[in-house]
Amino acid sequence: MKLRTFEDLKVWQLASNLSKEIAELVKSFPRSEKFELGDDLLRAARSIPSNISEGFGRFHFSEKLQFYNIARGSTLEVQNHLVEAKNNGYITVSQYNYFAKKYRVVEIKINNLIASTNRARKKFNKKIQ
Repeated sequence: MKLRTFEDLKVWQLASNLSKEIAELVKSFPRSEKFELGDDLLRAARSIPSNISEGFGRFHFSEKLQFYNIARGSTLEVQNHLVEAKNNGYITVSQYNYFAKKYRVVEIKINNLIASTNRARKKFNKKIQ
């Protein structure tokens, strides 16, 4: 299957859906945390599909990789915020486990996207030499 838009990327689809789920999750946070941890969590969750899409739209491999790496970092940031939410009792262990598992899958898929982009860069560089 030829990828025509960033929306064709399975990793973007997963990250985008999780971003919506995180938006619903933070609504249950205590009022005092909605503008602290809740905002941080939501910002990081939204950053993942945003950076994947921006990377997809970049022409040069190094630019693509830069945005994919930022998305990977945001994935880990979300995981950290989820630990904080669990430790402070804002989410249950069950909710934490659900999201931790899903974000681990996104992290692995971003790693695969980074690896495939690196392979494409090497192939391209060999072709032009």
